Amino acid sequence: MNPALRALKNTIRKDMRQRLAALSTDEINRQSAIVTEKLVTSKAFKESQNISVYISMHGEICTTEIIRIVLDQNKSCYVPRCHGKDIMDMVKIESWDDFLALPKNSWGIPEPKVEEARENALDTPRGLDLIVMPGLAFDRTGTRLGHGRGYYDNYLVKVNNYNSSIGQPPVATIALALTEQIVEEPLPRCETDINPQEILSP
Repeated sequence: MNPALRALKNTIRKDMRQRLAALSTDEINRQSAIVTEKLVTSKAFKESQNISVYISMHGEICTTEIIRIVLDQNKSCYVPRCHGKDIMDMVKIESWDDFLALPKNSWGIPEPKVEEARENALDTPRGLDLIVMPGLAFDRTGTRLGHGRGYYDNYLVKVNNYNSSIGQPPVATIALALTEQIVEEPLPRCETDINPQEILSP
C-alpha cells in the first residue's frame, strides 16, 4: 500500500473512532437490536449451518445476542482467534457457558486462548457458510474500512480457497454497521481489500 493511501485510511480511522467513542451504550444496544433482527431473519443466515461471528467491542454492533441465537438454533458457532501479526483463525465455541467463560484479550474482547484445543472451521468437512464481520467504516458502494490489521481480508482468501478445495461454494459475508459507521464519501481502497457481500445497518 502506498504511503499516501495508508495515511488517508489512518486519518479516517482516527475520526471514526472518535465519533464512535461518543456513542452511548444504550444507543448502540438500540441499533444492535434492529440489525440483529435483520440478520437472523435473512436468507443467508437461515440457510447457514456453520457461522462465524465476530465478538464485538464498544463502537460496533453488539453480537452477543447473535451468538446466543446461533447456539440456540443448534448451528455451529465459530469466533475469531488471532495470533501473530496478521493471522486469524475461526474456532468453535461449544455452548453459551463456553462463550461466557472466554478470557479477554488485550483489546478487552473475549477470545479463546491460542494454546487451547478447539475445532478450527478450516478443519471441518463443510467449511464456513457465513461470516458475520465487523468494520470501522463503510460507504454507500459497499466498501469496508477495517482497523488496519488485514485479518479479515487475509482470512477471506484462506477460507474461500479451503471451501473450493472441498467442493463448497464461497463463504457468504455480511458486515454489520451502526448508522454512524456509514459515510457518504467513497472510502479509499487498495488491491487487497475485500468487500462484504452485504452490509446491514439500522
